[in-house]
Amino acid sequence: MAVPVPGPCEWPVDTTCCPGWDTYTPEVQARATTLATSILDALTGRQFAQCAVNYRPCGPKCASGPGYMSWPVGTPGVSAGGGPWMLPYVDAGVWRNCGCAGGCSCAARCEVPFPGSVASVTSVTVDGAELDPTAYRLDSWRGRPMLVRTDGECWPQCQDMNLDPSEVGAFVITYQPGRPLPVAGQIAAGEYACEIAKACVGADCALPQQVASLSRSGVDIQLVDPIETAENGLTGLANVDAWIRAVNPARRAQRSRVASVDTYRGRFS
Repeated sequence: MAVPVPGPCEWPVDTTCCPGWDTYTPEVQARATTLATSILDALTGRQFAQCAVNYRPCGPKCASGPGYMSWPVGTPGVSAGGGPWMLPYVDAGVWRNCGCAGGCSCAARCEVPFPGSVASVTSVTVDGAELDPTAYRLDSWRGRPMLVRTDGECWPQCQDMNLDPSEVGAFVITYQPGRPLPVAGQIAAGEYACEIAKACVGADCALPQQVASLSRSGVDIQLVDPIETAENGLTGLANVDAWIRAVNPARRAQRSRVASVDTYRGRFS
């Protein structure tokens, strides 16, 4: 789990519309679910609930000061008592001023930013001990996910990156990158997995076959062209394809990214 890897992990699937789902063996269910979610993940641009990663936050940008100071930042008459009233820093190419937090600003008193979107937080470990989920919450500020400490304690100001994540002095957040999978996506994944399971056991299914047309008894039938369906980034299942078009109308292969030397990519282990 050294770096984020593409692919869905443990997508919740809704098989309510698959009456025979419980009759399949756990092995068939697992194979069908894995194939369905992997294909849908690729067709929707890998934007939902990716595999969990171990994120090791660096210390707060303002904790190590003093940073670069200029008037009126370091002016005694302005900063009261001779100390700076704010510390400027560059965040993702944007000049920001770090001042008070909590009641006098939009920032929480103790929070950690994420390097990208977050579908869910799996666990948080400090000094080798996993915190209770009630000790923190996931917020979004100016479009950036923030993990806020809510139990009266604060996140470590720094950590020793030479340590193993399970050792004292380490700080690790395990989370799923991406957006949370919506209910419609869970239903679509369940329907797709259902048809794959049927095909796996040799039962009739709605998956497009490797044939575009069929002639029997003088009757010509035009079927869904599987090659054309694949090229269009679809599955051949009407309900599933409707969801794919809704969430990825431009047929993007992956989420948009911004490349910059000032962009904080995060450290993972």
